[in-house]
Amino acid sequence: MRSQLSLWVGGLSLAVLTLVGGYLGKLATDELFTAQQAAVRATAQAAAELLATQLRDRERQIELLSVAPHLVNGRLDSQEVRDSLDRRQALHDEFAWLGVVAPDGTVLQATGGMLTGRSVAQRDWFIAARERVFVGDVHEAKLLATMLPALPNGEPTRFIDFAAPIRDSDGRLLGVVGAHAHWRWVTGLVDGVVRRQLPGSGIDALILDRQGRLLYPEALKAAQASGAAVLPKPENGRFDGELVFDGKPYLASEATLQLRTNAELGWRIVARQPMEQAMRPVSALRRELVLLGVLAATALALTALLLARRFSRPVEQLARIAARVETERRVPDFPEQPGVRELDGLSRAMQSMARSLLQTEKDLQAANATLETQVQQRTAELQAANAKLEHLATRDPLTGLHNRRSLDARLAEAQALDRRYGRQNGRVHGLLLVDVDHFKRINDSFGHPTGDAVLRQLAELLQSCVRVTDVAARFGGEEFAVLLPELAGPLEAVMAAEKIRTAVEAATFPQVGKITVSVGVSLASPDDLELAPLIARSDAALYVAKRGGRNAVVLKEAGAA
Repeated sequence: MRSQLSLWVGGLSLAVLTLVGGYLGKLATDELFTAQQAAVRATAQAAAELLATQLRDRERQIELLSVAPHLVNGRLDSQEVRDSLDRRQALHDEFAWLGVVAPDGTVLQATGGMLTGRSVAQRDWFIAARERVFVGDVHEAKLLATMLPALPNGEPTRFIDFAAPIRDSDGRLLGVVGAHAHWRWVTGLVDGVVRRQLPGSGIDALILDRQGRLLYPEALKAAQASGAAVLPKPENGRFDGELVFDGKPYLASEATLQLRTNAELGWRIVARQPMEQAMRPVSALRRELVLLGVLAATALALTALLLARRFSRPVEQLARIAARVETERRVPDFPEQPGVRELDGLSRAMQSMARSLLQTEKDLQAANATLETQVQQRTAELQAANAKLEHLATRDPLTGLHNRRSLDARLAEAQALDRRYGRQNGRVHGLLLVDVDHFKRINDSFGHPTGDAVLRQLAELLQSCVRVTDVAARFGGEEFAVLLPELAGPLEAVMAAEKIRTAVEAATFPQVGKITVSVGVSLASPDDLELAPLIARSDAALYVAKRGGRNAVVLKEAGAA
């Protein structure tokens, strides 16, 4: 009886604990795995969004440089141009080379004097930039690489090209301004996001080109070039879920680069985490559940063995008492004087066992509640991290205003609302482009920290001058934009712009004193199929305000010359 009772109780308790523990463990491990997969996906998306924003900003810088007065109106081979390029390179160390090229391809001025007097007429970036703003794919520049220090890890020196045409007021080509940005700047941005997202998690990032070839990291790229199968062939052409890289299992997710530049590079960011590290919390939880089940089963079996040693013939009363414990979920009253010594010992043992079982049940329920609380806490932390990523993706870090990406999204929403309701209620949205007059003088005279302080104070003025429903954003550099939804007509837009202009003119900026702004105003038109025409009209109005002497508001309506 001792052997049979021990085996039955031990086996039954092990089976129950296995089923309960397995079910709870599956719920917990599924939640942990889903959270880890979401973290990898968020890492890839954050890296892709940051890299797209940074590439767009560099393209915008080169585009703005191409229309700078000292290039358009001055001599391209002057010392002033050389000094301007050197200053820009000092401020942006991601640029390995900045240069101005004549229409025939001769380099007139460049940072550090590199390539000055040489011809770049056959370079793709020069050929393309004679017609439009150009952003080129990563490549090696062997001639320029010989003039720069070699990379410490022995990797080849590679660059990203940015270029734009320099034209006079009549549209004649005066030259081309070009820049080579370090490839390590691009990879540093991606690696920085990965390190900040989940430090110590083992997550790394790959950069793939349009054809799915590896651009980074260099070690895997070299292995792929030698013919090794370092990349899997994912279903539907996307890296998502459990995949095998170079013979090792990973949890992976990809995000496509949405550049919104003049050239879609087609890059993809793939974040991956070794499956061993991704499943480490899951494996630890499973081991703890198995160990707890074995210990509990062993303890119950030993208890049954001790009780069986004191059994005697009157087991019927024990069965009835055991049935009451099972149905009532409490310790019943045992006979005070069983009449026989064996039943007396058995009664006391059953009382102890009943209390132990009920307490174990309470402990399991408490452990289950604690586990659910931990899962909820992890979910809340993930939601908070996602909210922080959303804020970083939509806000300008210097001024706290909306960034260009967020502004484009709000403009698209306003355009959709106008198409659906605008004609019914006679309302339309407008766009203001606000540019600080002579901002370059502020940076040159007082330094860039003072210039940044001016931009932050100007952002606060903008926020105080606009309505709650308006959207103030940093458009780029010293240029700001304000989306004005639900306007009754152009007069209301001009009044809003004039309010901003007079507020800035009346304000005093520490260290700088007084500054002024020029404002370009335009209203959306039913003929606008995209956002570009509205932005172009506002930009054209801003240009007229600048050309007319600055510190002015100019309205340009659709269809006006």
